[in-house]
Amino acid sequence: MRSRKIITGFLSLLIFILLSAEAARSQSNQEFSITAENLQQGKQIELDKLKWRYHAGDDAAWAAAEFDDSSWEQVEGTKINPQSLPQSGWNGRGWFRLRFNLDEKLVNKNLALVMVQNGASEIYLDGRLLATFGEIKETGDTEYNPNRLPIPFKLDKAGEHILAVRFSSSLFADTSRGVGGWIAGGGGYPRFVIVIRDASDIVATISKYALDTSMRGGFFFIGFLCALALLHLLLYIFYRAERANLYYSIFAAAFAINMICGNYRTFGHQGTLPTLILSLIGLLMLGLTFTVLPAFLLVAFRRPIGRIFWTLTALWIVGLTLYGIFLSRYTAIRVIPNILIALSFTYCIVLLINALRKKLSGAWILFGGVLALQLGMFVLLLGQLGVLNIPQDFYFLAELLVILGVPVSVSVFLARNFARTNRDLEAQLVEVERLSEQQIEQERHAAELRAENERRARELEEARELQLSMLPAKVPQLPNLEIAAHMKPATEVGGDYYDFHVGDDGTLTVAVGDATGHGLKAGSVVTATKSLFNAFAAEPNISSILEQSNLALKKMNLRGLYMAMTMLKVKDRKLLVSVAGMPPMLIYRAATRRVEEVVIRAMPLGSVRNFHYLQHETSLSAGDTVVLMSDGFAERFNPKGEMLDYEKAKEVLAEIAGGSPQEIIDRFVEVGEEWAGSRPQDDDVTFVVLKMNSAAKSDVDK
Repeated sequence: MRSRKIITGFLSLLIFILLSAEAARSQSNQEFSITAENLQQGKQIELDKLKWRYHAGDDAAWAAAEFDDSSWEQVEGTKINPQSLPQSGWNGRGWFRLRFNLDEKLVNKNLALVMVQNGASEIYLDGRLLATFGEIKETGDTEYNPNRLPIPFKLDKAGEHILAVRFSSSLFADTSRGVGGWIAGGGGYPRFVIVIRDASDIVATISKYALDTSMRGGFFFIGFLCALALLHLLLYIFYRAERANLYYSIFAAAFAINMICGNYRTFGHQGTLPTLILSLIGLLMLGLTFTVLPAFLLVAFRRPIGRIFWTLTALWIVGLTLYGIFLSRYTAIRVIPNILIALSFTYCIVLLINALRKKLSGAWILFGGVLALQLGMFVLLLGQLGVLNIPQDFYFLAELLVILGVPVSVSVFLARNFARTNRDLEAQLVEVERLSEQQIEQERHAAELRAENERRARELEEARELQLSMLPAKVPQLPNLEIAAHMKPATEVGGDYYDFHVGDDGTLTVAVGDATGHGLKAGSVVTATKSLFNAFAAEPNISSILEQSNLALKKMNLRGLYMAMTMLKVKDRKLLVSVAGMPPMLIYRAATRRVEEVVIRAMPLGSVRNFHYLQHETSLSAGDTVVLMSDGFAERFNPKGEMLDYEKAKEVLAEIAGGSPQEIIDRFVEVGEEWAGSRPQDDDVTFVVLKMNSAAKSDVDK
């Protein structure tokens, strides 16, 4: 009796298991139906998200429609996840089979198969080869990514059909090590994405693919950014003082390269490894883009590139390095680029808000451009994360904001500044004419008196004499200072200039200038500067003198001619100095026997309207020597084209500082001539040397 119960229970359990297995098998074999309603109004059926039959390995018989795949493993989707491999495994090659029913309404209708893959594949429909993407070989696949290329096809009967995909990826044959392991660790798996679309109008389907490739590929925008990069690079090359052009050129070029990489990655047909390389290059260019953008804003608003910028740059370098090294180990590290982009954006917004608070010209234009870029990227990010369901048209508008936001705002910013400068120049024309009338009349009168065959030679000679007459006939004689000066122009008329003024209180004012180039045009700038020095030298504030002179030269509309200048005032032991685009001032300290460099970076006079010039104060002791010079000495070339440089000037001063000012100048001239050898002098050379003698100390003691 007891045995009968046990046998009955066992049979009941066995029947239950068999019935459950059959029910599960029946449910798993339930086929998917493709209906006309599924494909209405541009919809598509994502086959890769359905349940497929899968088997590892390779056998040509598995393509046949009549092949029985009921014993194959059923898998979710078409992605091989190394963390949960199918039961039959994965060794770089496998087959996927999908059964589906076709609606009667779709018989002999144009359909299109669209596929994206990491590897190579062959697609069979009802046992017939429909498409081949790449080449599957024993010694290594030739990968080809169709990347949404539509493959048209028709089915001539309703009912059941079989879609079989022979898929291979030799790169991912081993996802535990090597390149395949590194890519798999970073989230790149062997996979293919496959969908079916309606293709009733086959011409429209192909045209839409071509249009999407060209428009979404951004060829126009890439060309636009490359043109801007080249234009601003040329602007920087021809006028290096405006560094904003250089940074914007790098920004536009990096942005364009990033788009090119993204274009090839999204629409190209290269294999997995080239796609990975494009992704890494694109990421580097993205980092460069968002590193250079803050630098452009800093330079555009005349702010120094300080510690925050370099810290942000270091974070980008470290972050991208960690991203590349540890991506395969820690998936959380994928957020690093997004965090760095957020930091760069935040810094840019802070810079722009500060510029708006200070009411800097054009700040609101650049602020609008960066906000447009940020808004576009924010919308795209929400769309990619699935937080926001964005229609295709709005998605394209967001891309426009990302690509054109900053370039358009920068163009408007530069055009506005150019227009305002022209208006200011026109408004100052009357004053410019008044300041230059006397000089112009003198030149006309001199030209009328000379014979035509001697006009050019005599004009140069008189201009040279005029320039020399503007130099001091002798250096001031002061009880506490020894002074010497020297100037040698490169041509008949040079662009260098020096001058002295002794105030009623004994304050010595010294100016050393260097006009743009040399020749007659430079001489005209020197003439104007001489007049301005005579007018303003008695003022105690050097910054005020330079700012008034800068404004006056700017109003003269000298068309690209500027005057770099170093000006200092000495009273007793106190020295006050300001520099406008000149080389550093050198001070030899007798007590320490060291040479100091006084560097003040500023724009030359006449170049930037309303520029604020800084001044530096120091004290001098007995035996201290001050050297002012133009760039003609440090930038002198030898026959090999090598430049003398400023370090040599410091060495010469340290060597001869014990001599008199004239001996110091003679040594500088001798070193320059020895260096140049047979090469003619390239630029004007000017020196002014001041040496504090012992009388200065005794006066202070008294």
